[in-house]
Amino acid sequence: MSRLGLHRTRSGGYRKYLRTQAWHWRRQRWFRDRRAEGVEPACQVCGVRLEDAGTLDLHHVSYDGVTEHKDGTWSAQEADGDLMPLCREDHQAVHRVMDRRREFFGWNRYRATVVIVAHLKRLKGTRNGG
Repeated sequence: MSRLGLHRTRSGGYRKYLRTQAWHWRRQRWFRDRRAEGVEPACQVCGVRLEDAGTLDLHHVSYDGVTEHKDGTWSAQEADGDLMPLCREDHQAVHRVMDRRREFFGWNRYRATVVIVAHLKRLKGTRNGG
């Protein structure tokens, strides 16, 4: 088994998925549902709220529930808990660490994400005098 970064799990086709209408609607539904629950989505690293940022990314802690069909269409059935809101800067930072650091190779995305987000929160707290 090759030891690939977490960005290359399974077919590697998830980049295609992230450009589909299925993902667009799933993403909108996730944010709508959080707000309907009375929760204002916020970056899990820096805490910036969707209301203040204008937009947040959703990071997949798992791609379970995402299926590419033989006809090239996709099903977007991720569990709500498999998606984590992050500001663009922190989302990119998560991927810089996750996709390049060999110690995360072989880990599942959830475990790697939790460790990386905790590390980035500590770094930001240190930089902000916290």
